Amino acid sequence: MTMKELLQIALDLTNLETMPEDSGAIYDNGREIKKVLAGIDMTTAELHIAKQAGFDCVAVHHPIGIQNPNIGELFGRDHMKKMMECGVPINVAQKIAYARKERSHQGSHSRNKGLYPDMAKLLDINALALHTPADMLAEFYVQKRMDRIYEENPRLTVQDVIDELMTIREYQEALEGQQPEVWVGSKTSFAGRIYVEMYGVGAPSLEEYIACSDAGIGTFVCMHATPEVLEGMKKHNKSNIVVAGHMASDSLGFNQILKVWEEKGVEVVRVSGLI
Repeated sequence: MTMKELLQIALDLTNLETMPEDSGAIYDNGREIKKVLAGIDMTTAELHIAKQAGFDCVAVHHPIGIQNPNIGELFGRDHMKKMMECGVPINVAQKIAYARKERSHQGSHSRNKGLYPDMAKLLDINALALHTPADMLAEFYVQKRMDRIYEENPRLTVQDVIDELMTIREYQEALEGQQPEVWVGSKTSFAGRIYVEMYGVGAPSLEEYIACSDAGIGTFVCMHATPEVLEGMKKHNKSNIVVAGHMASDSLGFNQILKVWEEKGVEVVRVSGLI
């Protein structure tokens, strides 16, 4: 398969027309891709290993070297959209989401965006990143599960949420200490309306969580959460937070793309945290 075909599969699975700014080809030498080394985090060392081991392409989840000058705009747009899905008024969602836009831009300003693509070009090995598409697929998959169990039992508890997550292979096989846990609330707390938060470039701020909580979300299922968010939501005392796990959630989304590549005849070897 070609680089274009690999990336198109990710677009088709997510119903996206164009690749998000944090994803896409890092280097494309134009040659056919038959063997891919895939991982959650991949450095230039993995590029060397992949080249020596006969791989045609390295596929990474967390992007290195994507030229994304508009990352702040992407962040604000997605977070605003997701707050509105929770019932936050559009004017409130816009102000909260775009308050972090400038900080997102400033945070990416000093990154070395040339290191990874330059090394891939020097080694002449294809490289691509799929961040938002994989996270979207993980979120869609888990949200569908949560919607189903809530519809079956509106009085379900947080323990029911954990139990449902643990029916998914990636969460079952997460490394010890990284399986789903309750970080705000308790297992006996009523879950209420459940919202899965897994894509949007970065995790939601405390202000976003509070706005969505006030709009009626009872339980958030996320990949990870900062101490500020956890402490603030405990004080807010309205909603629960279930941290599903970062590596497992990333793997859940990325694997959906990799599975289709394999069905098309591409050999995929999973490393670097990919479950």
